[in-house]
Amino acid sequence: MPITEDHLKNLPSSPGVYLMMDHKGKVLYVGKAANLKNRVKSYFNGTDERPSIQFLMARVDEIRTILTETEKEALILENNLIKEHRPKYNVDLRDDKSFFSLRLNIAHQFPRLTLIRTQKVKPDGARYFGPYSSARDARVTLRFIQRLFPLRQCTERQIATCSRPCLNCQMGRCLCPCSGKVDPQEYRRMVDQVVLLLQGRSEDLLRKLRTQMETAARELRFEEAARVRDRLASIERTLEAQNVSFFHLKDQDVFALLEHENSLFVVEVLSFRKGNLLSEESFLIRNPALEAEQVLSSALKQYYAAGTFVPKEILLSRPIDQPEPIEAWLSELRGSKVALKMPQRGQGTKLVMLAIKNAHAALTREKQKITAEASLESIASRLHLPGPPRLIEAYDISNISGSLPVGVKIAFRDGKPDKSGYRKYKMRGFEDQDDPGMIYQTISRRVKHREEEPLPDLLLIDGGKSQLNAAEIALKENLGSVYPALAAIAKGRAEGEEDRIYTPNRKNPVQFPRGDSGLMLLMRARDEAHRFAHAFHTKSRKADVIRSELDAVPGIGPKKRTALLKAFASVQDLLAASDEQIAAVPGINSTDVVRIREFFQSREIGLSV
Repeated sequence: MPITEDHLKNLPSSPGVYLMMDHKGKVLYVGKAANLKNRVKSYFNGTDERPSIQFLMARVDEIRTILTETEKEALILENNLIKEHRPKYNVDLRDDKSFFSLRLNIAHQFPRLTLIRTQKVKPDGARYFGPYSSARDARVTLRFIQRLFPLRQCTERQIATCSRPCLNCQMGRCLCPCSGKVDPQEYRRMVDQVVLLLQGRSEDLLRKLRTQMETAARELRFEEAARVRDRLASIERTLEAQNVSFFHLKDQDVFALLEHENSLFVVEVLSFRKGNLLSEESFLIRNPALEAEQVLSSALKQYYAAGTFVPKEILLSRPIDQPEPIEAWLSELRGSKVALKMPQRGQGTKLVMLAIKNAHAALTREKQKITAEASLESIASRLHLPGPPRLIEAYDISNISGSLPVGVKIAFRDGKPDKSGYRKYKMRGFEDQDDPGMIYQTISRRVKHREEEPLPDLLLIDGGKSQLNAAEIALKENLGSVYPALAAIAKGRAEGEEDRIYTPNRKNPVQFPRGDSGLMLLMRARDEAHRFAHAFHTKSRKADVIRSELDAVPGIGPKKRTALLKAFASVQDLLAASDEQIAAVPGINSTDVVRIREFFQSREIGLSV
């Protein structure tokens, strides 16, 4: 139903929530107000000339209102409706997933620390720590605790049915309560230390550990003292490595907003507990319908509406929309007073600047993603691919006049190098230089491993038409008529000329605009393959030099030569090693060391090799 003047006049002046919908009844935006009539009419009186408002109102066909008793109730209802409808022009900070916490079941005689995912903490007598902003943060913390403290990791059922100590017990990573030989008091003391660490009370923990170590040493329990000493040192190293530590010992969250062009906002959240930075989270929001103050306000509400722990103090980088009801709502969530502050000096300003710095870093990462995506789209368009080539493999050959030829494969995933996809191939059966033949062998060997290593979206060959044709033959012979997209990249013929991209069944190179980001990405992949191939060939040449020299050393047979080659990359490394280091190589004895020294001295091969 179209919005009329009568409709606006009849709106109530009470607190509530309004829903803006399009002509199909789809909710576009949800907002709250202390006075619904004044708030909704402000969209239509022409005084608000912000482009974002004009953008939104051009799409609104109907407005519905829901009344509430107080503005705080309106805020809670607004959050619930945003979760329910997912309006396009509200900030969608995060989905309605549950969050990660660490659970310590202290009611058990031998408590176990576990990672759980839940929306609400259960009143089950256990201690909960978190929630953590990401699964990664929670898992890193859990692994750190398990490395320092030998808490049990087995479940109750595993303990009840175990017939022998588990692997963690055998490795010294568990006190083995399943053995029945663990002192419950000793285990409980360790649990108390874990709690101190998870609460951020690191100074209290370090003090207790020092006392425990000194007591054990005085009572001549040296093994226990050594264990505590090592644990103490590990914790101190970790705390020193955390270069963001503010000694005000407060629980604080810091929200910073960064506004970029094209309605892109970055909301950065830093969480400090007892002065230590525990987590960092960035949210990227595109919303042409909201101004910066509204984005930060909406982000703040959604962040805490999800059940995240509310600290006493929340620092903001800029003003937010309607701060008083939000502050009252947060205080109700926490159960005590919560202060929203915009610091102008002192430690708070440093924290806000740190959040802004992190927001800039997040924006840079996002811009890199956008650039990479544009590059992949350009490649897909120019090479007529079915979609962006998420995985590109580039191949190159390196040799000197056919000697010691090697081939390599490098991988770019989503426009960035993926080192897990790098491979080296030593060429077999070549006496002369034959780059097309070597490309054929490299591609043939690559596709034979397609089951354990899926084929890419695009294979890029360093070379011209002859190398491209050789690669295509290898693909057809091994895969038939269905194989990945294929291209070759060759240097420009003249100085300053763009590189040329060739594809099968096309005589002339594919034309990319000068400076095109897609072409730049293909050139980077080719250059990386060339670097990797050159490094592999150089290493192979060094190994060949030492191999040929070792062949002539009396008493050094194939097995000993292979062992020496594994231990030393070059003759220079071998000669620079001490006698003890050479003798430590498997299969090498003191007599062999003497033979090696005498041989190279007689040949006058020194460190210049």
